[in-house]
Amino acid sequence: MWHVFENTHEAIVDEDTFNRVQELRKNKRRPTRTGRTNMFSGIARCADCGSKMYYCAMNNYETRQDHFVCSSSRKRSTEECDSHFIRAVVLEEGTLQNIQLVCLCVSAFEDEFRDALGALKSSETKKELDTKRKMLQKAENRYSELDRLFKRVYEDLVNGNLSETRFQMLSEDYETEQAELKEKIEMLNKEIQEFQEKTDNVEKFIRTAKKYVGIEKLTPAILNDMVKAVYVHKTDKSSGKRVQTVTISYNYAGILPNSLLNKFYSRCTQKETA
Repeated sequence: MWHVFENTHEAIVDEDTFNRVQELRKNKRRPTRTGRTNMFSGIARCADCGSKMYYCAMNNYETRQDHFVCSSSRKRSTEECDSHFIRAVVLEEGTLQNIQLVCLCVSAFEDEFRDALGALKSSETKKELDTKRKMLQKAENRYSELDRLFKRVYEDLVNGNLSETRFQMLSEDYETEQAELKEKIEMLNKEIQEFQEKTDNVEKFIRTAKKYVGIEKLTPAILNDMVKAVYVHKTDKSSGKRVQTVTISYNYAGILPNSLLNKFYSRCTQKETA
């Protein structure tokens, strides 16, 4: 029998880093026949079926043709997904450009970016949380008070100071109010937790993005710090040109809308021009 006592001494690494490492350890980066691995292994996923993208290294000398292919499409026994791939160098270049854009936008328009992600400034966050916590405390106090009132009227009934009819009416009222308060307390606890988590995640994302403003090269450390997954879509040739979309899901922020990034990027460009 084990008893676990958490937070009894200072952690070697913070909890977020520990959890991120555990996620990465689930994604085994098996070397190819050439002995090479790629930093996108375990991170690159098929946008159509959600399967991991399999890294293929062509030979020991040429890396330009190394690519990722949907792992489910490689299984001959299944027809879950059409076979499609992306060259590793293209995936790296595209991801780097998107990270550069995101970091630039976050650095230049931090407060507006925070607002766009549905978070509040630290002072506003504290005020909002204080309001919800006061409502929660008031509801919990009233819930406890109803327990005392119910006990009192029961004693009055036993001592003959209260009629059976009156007791039934009061007890039903107390039980109804307690049931409503229980729902309210659960709702407020959930709202406070979600609000706190969302705010904390946005702040973590902003701090992380600001670390990498102006990066010129993508490294495994930066990729794992910034990105949770990249989703590779099937190639579209309907326009006569080969167009392939890659959607990036960032740690703490998820998938950022292109419309949001384009809006901030155009404003960054205008500032530089001015």
